Amino acid sequence: MLGADHCGNVCCATPSHAMLRAVLDAVLPRFDVREYHDIAVHASPEAALAAALALPAARDPVVAALFWLRRIPGGNLPLGEFFPKLHIRPAISTPTAFIGLGDFLGVTVAFGIWAVPAGAAGGTRLVTETRVHAANAAARRRFSLYWLVVGPFSALIRRRWLTAARRAAEAGPITPETSARGDSRRSRRGERR
Repeated sequence: MLGADHCGNVCCATPSHAMLRAVLDAVLPRFDVREYHDIAVHASPEAALAAALALPAARDPVVAALFWLRRIPGGNLPLGEFFPKLHIRPAISTPTAFIGLGDFLGVTVAFGIWAVPAGAAGGTRLVTETRVHAANAAARRRFSLYWLVVGPFSALIRRRWLTAARRAAEAGPITPETSARGDSRRSRRGERR
């Protein structure tokens, strides 16, 4: 079942989804910015989230370039290890959910990535939601200027993360053999350009 939340975004209305939204509401109920993205994945919730957290944060050249421009370190790390390097500490970490919190220069960030059953149709909804709250007016002004420039690229990164995670989850478990095949295909494609 689909419904609109208080921000006007369309979201899945499942009990698991509602529970995770409630967790974000508990850790950061008021926010100045909210970014929400989801994607359908033909895999179990556990496989979808495992695939997402195992992928390098800057898996593709577009995301790598954006990380380089913003001077974000650790793009070669899997997402599961990337967020702690950015001082986003895990608040919840289960086989189907990761929610982390971080504080930066008067701004609190809550980041969540989770996977829930898609309902009767089967499959999974893989979701990412980020909330940001500024502690005071000065921090809000600084962050608003920053977000004016960075916001669209942040959305692009999250959509690319979700798409890569869907591909990985639907391809099956990542093993040394499949990882090596994926690397060789990327290398060959790169050589042809």
